[in-house]
Amino acid sequence: MKVIVIESEAYKRLVQKIDWIHTYVKKQEKKNTIIQEPDPLEVWLNDEDAVAILRVSKRTMQRLRSNRKITYSIRGGKAWYTLAEVKRLLSGRVVRNDKQEGGKP
Repeated sequence: MKVIVIESEAYKRLVQKIDWIHTYVKKQEKKNTIIQEPDPLEVWLNDEDAVAILRVSKRTMQRLRSNRKITYSIRGGKAWYTLAEVKRLLSGRVVRNDKQEGGKP
């Protein structure tokens, strides 16, 4: 076995750096284990994603934009929607069936 000799000050600085790295890694682990749900106002969906979520055609999305039923942004020649806006539109499309089964309303 090889023995390496270093000054005590150099050894103390090395131990401090190792402790700092250990603390940093532990903080990163905690940060990564906490599942953070993204803010729907900050998540942007392209036209294809919005069409898939709403289950409508691209033409219907164009009609919704033209009739100002959904807010959007044009970037790079493409329409973009916030997740919150798509969810709002989706919740507005819910149809309730309050009729009892087998009878008249």
